[in-house]
Amino acid sequence: MPASRLVRGQRGQHGFSIIELMVGLLIGMFAVLVIVQLLYSTSTQQRLTSTSGDAEINAATVTHVLARELNQAGLGISAYTLLGCSLTYTTTSDSKSVTLSSLAPVTVNPGTSLVPSGDANTDTLLIVSGSSASPSEGDALAGTSTATSYTVSTPSSFATGDWVTAASTTRDSSSSCALVLGKVTAIASYVLTVSTGTAGLASAEAAVYNLGAAPVIRAYAVRNGNLTVCDYTAYNCGDTSYTTTLNSSVWVPIASHIASLRAQYGRDTSDLVTPKMDGVVDSYDQTTPGGTSDASGLSAYCGWLRVVGLRLAVVARSQQYDKDAVTTTAPTWSGSTANTSTSSTLTTVTPSALAIDLSGNSEWKHYRYKTIETTVPLRDIIWNGNQVTYQSGDVAC
Repeated sequence: MPASRLVRGQRGQHGFSIIELMVGLLIGMFAVLVIVQLLYSTSTQQRLTSTSGDAEINAATVTHVLARELNQAGLGISAYTLLGCSLTYTTTSDSKSVTLSSLAPVTVNPGTSLVPSGDANTDTLLIVSGSSASPSEGDALAGTSTATSYTVSTPSSFATGDWVTAASTTRDSSSSCALVLGKVTAIASYVLTVSTGTAGLASAEAAVYNLGAAPVIRAYAVRNGNLTVCDYTAYNCGDTSYTTTLNSSVWVPIASHIASLRAQYGRDTSDLVTPKMDGVVDSYDQTTPGGTSDASGLSAYCGWLRVVGLRLAVVARSQQYDKDAVTTTAPTWSGSTANTSTSSTLTTVTPSALAIDLSGNSEWKHYRYKTIETTVPLRDIIWNGNQVTYQSGDVAC
């Protein structure tokens, strides 16, 4: 091929210049950047939605568990002859002798010797109920009791394996009482043989109360960001060796990423002078009846009969830590601010604020939170029939 034709052929071939290649590469990089940003945004939104959903599920789960327990609280122990009494028994797993200082359906922040404190700025609960279908007013003693036996009027109300206690059927406003809880080991005719009992109670002046084969005495506390529960019938939950190095077989975690638990008694404070209860909540507070801060002047059992509900709030946090401070103020609930207005009969009074405080975690602002609040009526106290204007009760409380 002549040289002139070869040169003309080479001049007719075209390709990409270096500038064109650089422009194309830059456009491609921009496209990749947009795609990556879109994927990151989608992933972030999915993550936030997922963790917020997890927080809401955890809060709802905890609220459901506590509400279910509170709905049964007081079953079998609502008689005024039992409320506010101490209760001594032996645990079934670690065989410890324990004494509950004041028998009640639910105690908010019982002494730390009973329920060691949980995470900072969180409340603890002690919930008690029986599991028997026997009458709540007990079964009358038909003979003087001994430390190991009770002669009852209706033995068919009891079964071997039931946990029982005996108490006087009369009680004045100044009297205290110490109860002993024991297990029925045998039944012969009208005599219950018990593992431990109270001697010297006279017939027709005392009754035996059946808490059933599986009474519930459970302590709840937020520990290390988890809601934990301790079975007080099995273990001495007040033993700090179980909490110093948290023993998960004793304080069992039931929900994770719980930031706060707050609770208040719903109290009937109507007509403290006469007195006449009406079974309606008038105020919310954390004053435990018969405790050192109780200035009502009522006896311990009257104080407990006037606690007809419990208000609580559960705060759960997201699992995902955000590099930005995504929460600037702590969550609130009905107990966060004091309300002393009495302008309406429908306005309840919260004498003191009980704010949700998350500052125990220095990084609390880098999480998102869900709060669920509920109020649970203590129906076994209400159904006991001691509200004068509601059920014509005859107990002067």
